[in-house]
Amino acid sequence: MQITSFSEPTLFKNFTWTHDAISGWEEVWYSLWRIGVMWEWQNSDRYARKRGDIYNLFAVHNDPERLEMAIPLPGMETIASMHEYLLDLPTDDPLADHATNLIRKWIKEYVE
Repeated sequence: MQITSFSEPTLFKNFTWTHDAISGWEEVWYSLWRIGVMWEWQNSDRYARKRGDIYNLFAVHNDPERLEMAIPLPGMETIASMHEYLLDLPTDDPLADHATNLIRKWIKEYVE
């Protein structure tokens, strides 16, 4: 068996919803919502609701009424899919461009 050596290691890391990441995501989410991106809630989805300077984090189980004024906290795969969706939109809408830029900057700052 031959072992291949690589000059540069490939690094991986987990993503965690920190206060700063949620705060940045809140602006991204509202820009997505303005252009018609909707969230289809499912049991066990994670959400955040701002209370003063903190975010209350919770999951929903057969209780969609709790989603009032809450923002979804999707997984990284879903966020990447949202970004790809925005890149593929055939539109000249400045709000869509703004949302695309916000999500790209958010990924760069909190994920990469």
